[in-house]
Amino acid sequence: MKSIIKSNDNVLLKWTVGAALTFAAMSSAYAHSENEKVITKDIAVSGAEQLYLDAHIGSVKFTPSSDNQIHVYVKVSEKEGWGIFKDSPLEAELVVLRDGNRVTLSLNDDEYGEEWRIELPKMTLLNADLGVGELQVRNINSNLKLDVGVGEASVVVSASEFLSAKGQAGVGAATVRSHSGTTTTDRAMVSEDVTWNGSGQYSIDVEVGVGDISIKLD
Repeated sequence: MKSIIKSNDNVLLKWTVGAALTFAAMSSAYAHSENEKVITKDIAVSGAEQLYLDAHIGSVKFTPSSDNQIHVYVKVSEKEGWGIFKDSPLEAELVVLRDGNRVTLSLNDDEYGEEWRIELPKMTLLNADLGVGELQVRNINSNLKLDVGVGEASVVVSASEFLSAKGQAGVGAATVRSHSGTTTTDRAMVSEDVTWNGSGQYSIDVEVGVGDISIKLD
């Protein structure tokens, strides 16, 4: 693997304290809540080629499905510190919208902590947006468009399936690990951009506002 590093400063400040504090706060807020609701759903996707997810605070993990359905598990938790005006997780509902070849998943409100586990069949595009938390993609070979406001994003896929990968961390670190292709890294004082070029067919585009990006192409 060829690696090219361009640096705008001699020192890369890998700013992850804010993200770490956010994760600590999330753990305290959601792990011990007794007021939770688990929603599961199997979605037939005949003719669908794109999945969009709109998540807010929590964690998201994508893995491959063993059949031609999207299998959704989401545990909804109560937010702490919102007084009498906070919504009960019992009021949470999964919203599934179908528009042509596109399926969009979300909850009916953004007032919850969310723990998503989604098994995804073969599709051409996965587009996931998470406000605060951790986003993971494992062995999903399709075009990936991932966005995290504050937190971290990690991707592990097969290098032979991908033509390009790009990670942009506004305040934090972005890394690509692969034994093939060519990697270029551009570092500034608090930000880091990384690109990788291979010989497959799909692309990866990951953005994190504050936090870290890890892309591994085996």
